[in-house]
Amino acid sequence: MRYGRWAALALLAAGVLAILAWNGSEWFAAFPMERQIGARDEAGIKSYVAHSALAGAALVLALSYVIFLRAPAETFGAAGWLWLAEMALVIAAAILWNAANPPVKHFAGPPAWTRWEAALLAGIVAVALALRTWNLKNVPFNIYPDEIMTGLTAERAYVSGPNDAPSVFSTLWGDIELPALWFAIVAGAIKLGGVGLGVVRLPAALFGAATDLPFYGLIRAVWGRAAAITGASIMAFSAADVHYSRMALNNITTPFFWTICFFFLLGGLRSRRATDWVFAGLAAGLSEHFYYGTRRLPFILVCFVAYLLIVHWRESRACMAQFGWLTLGYLAGFGPLLMHFLTHRGLYYGRGAGLMTWNRIPMNWQDLQQMWSTLWPIMSENLLGISTRSAQDIMYYASLLLVPEAALLVLGVALLAWRWRHPAAFLMMVSGLAVLFVGAR
Repeated sequence: MRYGRWAALALLAAGVLAILAWNGSEWFAAFPMERQIGARDEAGIKSYVAHSALAGAALVLALSYVIFLRAPAETFGAAGWLWLAEMALVIAAAILWNAANPPVKHFAGPPAWTRWEAALLAGIVAVALALRTWNLKNVPFNIYPDEIMTGLTAERAYVSGPNDAPSVFSTLWGDIELPALWFAIVAGAIKLGGVGLGVVRLPAALFGAATDLPFYGLIRAVWGRAAAITGASIMAFSAADVHYSRMALNNITTPFFWTICFFFLLGGLRSRRATDWVFAGLAAGLSEHFYYGTRRLPFILVCFVAYLLIVHWRESRACMAQFGWLTLGYLAGFGPLLMHFLTHRGLYYGRGAGLMTWNRIPMNWQDLQQMWSTLWPIMSENLLGISTRSAQDIMYYASLLLVPEAALLVLGVALLAWRWRHPAAFLMMVSGLAVLFVGAR
């Protein structure tokens, strides 16, 4: 206990030093300065077309729900094609909306791209891909039971199973109930490469390597080129990220979609482009087709919007229409799978609710003390698992981060907390707290 207190004081001192050292660093502005005004006659026509496309997208979205409810057992069917059409229509409507409402002019944005930077990013991604796909059959040497079940579920459902394969807008694997789209992707890999552990692990490896691209863009847009190169390089070589990318589990898809969502969300604040908000919503909606962890994302987005309206009311009140684009993109990405969850009550949060350690809002001081005494040991274990204690399962036998990575995490969190009024800092902190309370990935 004595050493724990000294360790806490050391971390606090390190955070203070980080604030003193980096407080003067430049963060790119989160909001624009002024709006560009386009030609009114052209804008009127374009606005009419944009509204027509938006209405068509909403109609197709509703139609896909109806078609799915009429034939929920079809593997893809008309509901699937309407799902693709609604996403395309929402993007088209956003593009037309941008034409009718010219983007805003913002200041102090990220630097222009150069050839050497693009080549360096390509090299980082190539290294990340190589580290995640090399010798997949044998590394990691330990085969987690869920990897076997993932392959078996995908193979039986979409490769050697009955002719009437399950709908990709349903859930599979009894008592686990993961969205079926992931198993359809794994089945596609099996059809191309044959049955084998390396093939089953390949989709997760590709998602893990691809995450470096939006992660680089996210950091670059707020903290600049040097920070982006450093952050993306650390992610490419991170032992934990490499390990979870090489397992046949869809846990790794959550950071992929979240990073894309946050990248476009923060870009939309600066540009006010409807397309940025739509792509953020689509990434959030599509993430619902993968791992449980993404079911925290709607709460994070609601919390972020509330933060903008309270802390940055003057700037965010101009984003009311953009919040609508975010919601529409989310619903379009979620697609008919939303109807599956609505018609199977308790399924969406069922597994999470069943594993909750505390499941009620404290109503008095005694209840609050009991909640704290119940949750704090779990949160402290999560904190210690970052770099001090090894994992207590058979998936990963080390602490989450290496010592230098953990040190950078502490310094970064301190700086984010100090600069909490910047939307990017608040968004990173909220998403991190969600992991701390619920658990990693």
